[in-house]
Amino acid sequence: MLGYFTEPYVRITLTIIVLVVIFVILSRNKKRKATDSLDMMKRRYEDGELTKQEYEEALRRRGK
Repeated sequence: MLGYFTEPYVRITLTIIVLVVIFVILSRNKKRKATDSLDMMKRRYEDGELTKQEYEEALRRRGK
């Protein structure tokens, strides 16, 4: 007997769990980065922190 972690089903199960966790972490980060800057600018404009001119300039820089 070589040890608990040398059993094939344990290694496969642990590998699947690790891959799922990595996938979830990476997919969450992509979603946040894609919308954060535009949402932040929109919220700042709605809260009155930015003028209309500043908001439109920011949109222009983003190519929107």
